[in-house]
Amino acid sequence: MGKVLPSIFREYDIRGIAGREFSQAEIEKYEKWYGPFPGITLTPEMGDAIGKAYGSIIRRDGGERVVVGYELRPFGEELKDAFVKGVRSTGCAVVDAGVSLTPLIYFAVGFFGFDGGVNITGSHNVYFYNGFKMMKRNVWPLFGKEIQEMRTMIEREDFVREAQGGYGTQDVYEAYERFLVEHIHLARPVTIVVDTGNGSAGMFAPKLFRKLGCTVVELYTEPDATFPNHDPDPEAPQNMEDLGRRVQEERADFGVGLDADGDRAGFVNERGEFLSADLALLVFAKDVLSRHPGKKIVYDVKSSQLLELLIPQYGGIPLMHRTGHAPIKETLRKDGSVVLGGEVSGHFYFVEDYFKIDDGLFAAAKMLELFAKHKGSFSSLFEGIPFRVRTPEIKLGCVDEKKFDVVEKIVASLQAKFRSILIDGIRIQVTEHGWGLIRASNTSPYLTIRVEGETEEEALKIKNILADELEKFPEVQETLDRKEVLSFTGRLGWR
Repeated sequence: MGKVLPSIFREYDIRGIAGREFSQAEIEKYEKWYGPFPGITLTPEMGDAIGKAYGSIIRRDGGERVVVGYELRPFGEELKDAFVKGVRSTGCAVVDAGVSLTPLIYFAVGFFGFDGGVNITGSHNVYFYNGFKMMKRNVWPLFGKEIQEMRTMIEREDFVREAQGGYGTQDVYEAYERFLVEHIHLARPVTIVVDTGNGSAGMFAPKLFRKLGCTVVELYTEPDATFPNHDPDPEAPQNMEDLGRRVQEERADFGVGLDADGDRAGFVNERGEFLSADLALLVFAKDVLSRHPGKKIVYDVKSSQLLELLIPQYGGIPLMHRTGHAPIKETLRKDGSVVLGGEVSGHFYFVEDYFKIDDGLFAAAKMLELFAKHKGSFSSLFEGIPFRVRTPEIKLGCVDEKKFDVVEKIVASLQAKFRSILIDGIRIQVTEHGWGLIRASNTSPYLTIRVEGETEEEALKIKNILADELEKFPEVQETLDRKEVLSFTGRLGWR
């Protein structure tokens, strides 16, 4: 096939601009958010080639049968069909799950024993994007070096070529729902509001939670991949504001936000207040460590220092990890002492009674179960967790080809001045409880910045230290707000 665009072959998945053509108005909308339009990078032809590379990996590993689903968004079905065609050309059979969520495909691989699985999804990204989240047997993530090897395979056309593999369809949701109903039990009725941001999770989450015995109020659950109300990203507080208001109006017990493909969850309490996912992880950790003392809890580098402080008090061992669903899932499979994992982005990884996968619906169901056996309000589940002042995740535009070089130079400067953690970008410890983070996103063209302190003054001081470094680089297209801790700097705070 010749040269392919390296930027679509990312650390955890393959992701790019999908389609045949975009209007000038659509291109201007993209550039308002992300900067210069890179052109279309995922065509049906590329989808077919990616399918051939993926099928070849599965076949060379002794596999014969994979499951494929796709998230509802423009060009999703066309990309799925091209990918399936490519996979089948390697002699690998495909079971088509149709419109699906990423955790449904994960579940299907683990539960039915497929040799691999792929969901065609743009995750929380706006509708220009689509891509491939891929796994091998036992829901082992395909990422990192293997994704770069796929790029080389495509360039060299180094594919397995056998008689066309078989094709069939299967509804995996029915088995998924039955599994959750058998494993999640609510001690009392619960009323929740569910906001899926018009993503595909709206097709599945409300009926699942009703099946578990909840009263469910739906918000933005009608699928519309232009995401007209807000970006389906439950990590960002601004995306959870409507959910918070609706929880108060309905006098619901709490609210659940899900991203477009359902692998991430966020929560608001009965007062409509947003709760960062790392605080929810502490609630899950306290529960699971009551049954598995001495086990490890994995959390990503963007998480609060409170996990390092409180997990030992709950009887566990804290383990900070680089960000990303794929590397975390690999650690869960290699280290048998890990019993739970989570990220600030809203990925939660359950080991007890599950498949060591990130599943937003399962996480919400577990939170329902914990709350239903708790006698107080939802907010009282979080009592005893100290208060910290922290920024949201701030995203500053920086083109894909330059972002890692920028971070490397910032690392060299800051680590000479502060005690630093370098597992993913740089996290500097400025005071006893005050820290700041700069890292390059592995999925999109931006840098991630996060700051935490005990007071606003402390947090703002650290934010300005990071601003001093970032402003040295014209490649970083925006600047931090130096006067406010909680401001949403940059184009990517738009909605």
